[in-house]
Amino acid sequence: MHFHKFSLILLVTFYSATGFCQEDSIVGEERSSNLKLSYNSSLIYPGARIGIESPIARTYLTKSLKSGDKKEYIKDQFITTNIFWYHQPNFHDNIYFTVGWTARKTRSNGVFTEFSPEIGYSRTFLGGTTYKVDNSGNVTIEKLAGYNYLIASVGGGVGYDFSVVKSKPFSVFYKLNLLTMDPYNSTVYMRPAMELGLIYKPKDFLSFKVKSRRIYK
Repeated sequence: MHFHKFSLILLVTFYSATGFCQEDSIVGEERSSNLKLSYNSSLIYPGARIGIESPIARTYLTKSLKSGDKKEYIKDQFITTNIFWYHQPNFHDNIYFTVGWTARKTRSNGVFTEFSPEIGYSRTFLGGTTYKVDNSGNVTIEKLAGYNYLIASVGGGVGYDFSVVKSKPFSVFYKLNLLTMDPYNSTVYMRPAMELGLIYKPKDFLSFKVKSRRIYK
């Protein structure tokens, strides 16, 4: 008798779990990369960024509310490659290259939030003429004088995706980043930076087949 009840419980649990699993599906989806262009400023010094977002995963999420309504989201993941530049008058120009990972959550009304850590290499070029004096006292002009750094950043932002509601292939966004550079005068250097920019979504540009998952909750 006890064995019969136990078997019945296992059977019900199995079919319930199977039912829930059937609501989830994973398929391959061909998706194009995005182009990203932004005004990038360390609050007072102007700069720019150009980058590519290569898709690696997408999740369609549907949540059922107690009221009977449903909320739908799209969660995207990208590998990003970027080139940054900013100019600090009377001091230097800074060019840096980064790679990173971006997680973006888009609501059904087109509003999205995103989070992205990045790492990379930075090279500064000093403004004006730089002179070098050797041990013998000889003075020469140092061409392309500057410094090399490792750079890391983490950032979060908000935006609006016009392709969700209005079928336009672009998004606008605002993002705040926190950067650190090493080595920097034997100290930990941290600098905030803001971005205001545009993401363009061409139909067929560096396309990848990514895993697309649909989840119901």
